[in-house]
Amino acid sequence: MDIALYGGSFDPPHIAHLEVIKQALENLKPDRLFVLVAYQNPFKTHPCFSPQQRLMWMRQLLKDLDKVQVSDFEILQNRPVPSIESVEHFYQKFQPNKLYFIIGADNVVGLERWEGYLQLQKLVELVVVHREGYALQLPQGFRAQSLFLPRIKRPISSTQIRICLKQHCISQDIPYALQPCAIRTFKENYAKPKNY
Repeated sequence: MDIALYGGSFDPPHIAHLEVIKQALENLKPDRLFVLVAYQNPFKTHPCFSPQQRLMWMRQLLKDLDKVQVSDFEILQNRPVPSIESVEHFYQKFQPNKLYFIIGADNVVGLERWEGYLQLQKLVELVVVHREGYALQLPQGFRAQSLFLPRIKRPISSTQIRICLKQHCISQDIPYALQPCAIRTFKENYAKPKNY
């Protein structure tokens, strides 16, 4: 069995996240692709939306993709989870022939400083998503497959979407099915203390 792991905050989910999943299914052809919704990214501040909200949104968006499973593994840890911990969990659970680990080009810089980087290199085949608007500079000796998003023609980020929400506008980069709920939840929760 070949599996792929694609983790992120998805704070909020956007159309480029969905395109990564579609391209991974088409190009890597894994038997199963696990989307790991982070409780909190170890390198970022608290997310804008709760872990449960982001998990629910991703499950809603991906419910019709048979090979895709949205995992709550990292959320259940109730803390930021280093990637190596998630990789080891899925490696031990499934004993895959091949384990693809999908990361964005923006995460490549500093990757060798990640906790468990050397072990990560042994367990996974890294797949780097080339994102519009992000220059890719691979560290010397870095080996990875590339994944392109041909239908995404401009930079898209959750950060940009949150800025738009703060200005009370609707970003077309949020999947249409989530737009009303994302705006309502943002208005209800923004500036409130986050008690997960």
